[in-house]
Amino acid sequence: MIKSLAIRLFFPVLLLCSSGISAQNFKVQIAAFNEQIPSAYFKERGVERYIETTDQQGLYRYVAGSYATRDEAEAVCKSLVAKGFPYAHVVDLEVQRVLCGVGCPYFRHGMVFNQDPSQGEIVNTIFFDFGSFALTPESKNILDRFFVQLRDKPELKLKIHGFADGVGSAQDNLELSTERARAARNHLVYKGIRADRIQMEVFGEANPLLANKDEEDDLTDAPKNRKWNRRVVLMLVSDFNDVPDEKAVIRQ
Repeated sequence: MIKSLAIRLFFPVLLLCSSGISAQNFKVQIAAFNEQIPSAYFKERGVERYIETTDQQGLYRYVAGSYATRDEAEAVCKSLVAKGFPYAHVVDLEVQRVLCGVGCPYFRHGMVFNQDPSQGEIVNTIFFDFGSFALTPESKNILDRFFVQLRDKPELKLKIHGFADGVGSAQDNLELSTERARAARNHLVYKGIRADRIQMEVFGEANPLLANKDEEDDLTDAPKNRKWNRRVVLMLVSDFNDVPDEKAVIRQ
């Protein structure tokens, strides 16, 4: 049900690698996604605490705690699967410490790659109610943070990608995603950002963050997933031709 380049990969993922690994030699990866996932998604499934990291390929990895034995980690993993995370798996840190020395593409110098928070917020996502393109107070707060960066760093530009869920016709969803992207752009323009510093691209119901239908048969509806697809993604870039850097670790 989850659109991700990584969650179906069952080879070990290097989550911690350094010269001195502690006695806690196992972690549990809850899931991995192409885009940052709001904390509400995890809370709905009974997961209140987790660690968010990103690797060098821009994948967002969500990890439970550290455990001294595999049995402890396996018990946590089993609980996560029952809560709706079917691709949760145990990571053996001792194995990853060995892999660290063979040029693992996900990490630099044996450490988890995280962007320096002092660089500011680069990527974030705002969400919308069903059939609506009205900005919520939370969405306006996120946009206001982007406004500050655009105001203070005139060399930056903003890419806005608009999306819809799979309910309704493809044309209607394309139009709705356009209105959502336009609402985000207008909020910034009204505050004083020039429109030529903002580029919009809309996708309608294409590229869902989570599956609108159950992937097992493509017939079973998945309404809990759809609300995460009603979104606009905000990406700061130095040039519109740049590939957006999706490595920022920013909590909503």
